[in-house]
Amino acid sequence: MTYDMDLNSAAIRLESHIHAWRAEGLQVADGLWSADLAALDLRIASPSWQVQLVVQLFGAGRAHVFFLGRADSVGEGHRVSSLDAWSTLLTESVARASRVRLVQARLLTSTCTTGWLDWIHGELWLLPEGLLRIRSGLMQTVANSHGSGLTAREPYRLIAHDPTTVLAAHPTNKLIPFSGIATARLHGGLTTSGLEVVMTDGTRHKLLWANWDPARRLLRERLLPLLGGRLTH
Repeated sequence: MTYDMDLNSAAIRLESHIHAWRAEGLQVADGLWSADLAALDLRIASPSWQVQLVVQLFGAGRAHVFFLGRADSVGEGHRVSSLDAWSTLLTESVARASRVRLVQARLLTSTCTTGWLDWIHGELWLLPEGLLRIRSGLMQTVANSHGSGLTAREPYRLIAHDPTTVLAAHPTNKLIPFSGIATARLHGGLTTSGLEVVMTDGTRHKLLWANWDPARRLLRERLLPLLGGRLTH
């Protein structure tokens, strides 16, 4: 499905946001349009941010959001169906930009659940400081039924890391910092492997994934130097 957006109306809506952002001390680039006038092109920064934000809106209702670091960037695609949706995307993108860090992360598995009663798969990411679990959805769960296609050599990739947005998106999303782990246990079975973690504050986390993915071995390699005898594997 495509969406036809009136870019002139979207520009008027954007101008109202720009006035508010500048009043808050944000640095918004002059000019609303791309060089060929085919899209709205917003560029915004703040001395307190670790990234710059670029938001582009095209007439077909396609929007691109980019978080720019000093040397790299992460981009996302969005569909915008109305002026209100455009305003929401702008507001949420600016809020996220104030929190985002660009970090190198490794996708360990796309079949991760948070227990035997959780049937919806999610992605389990290895970050420099911890583990991040992000729920996917039913369609991705069905697609994973014959294997996720990950390999032990799956490369690290740059992601826009924003824990606040991830944790608010769904109750089964998790951020497990390595510094807060008291003990951990890695285990495997015929079809499923898993990780059980007890944090120093007593919080417990359980993660399960299909054992055709290399997550168990990769986690053992990462956790053993950190936890030593506090890791059972």
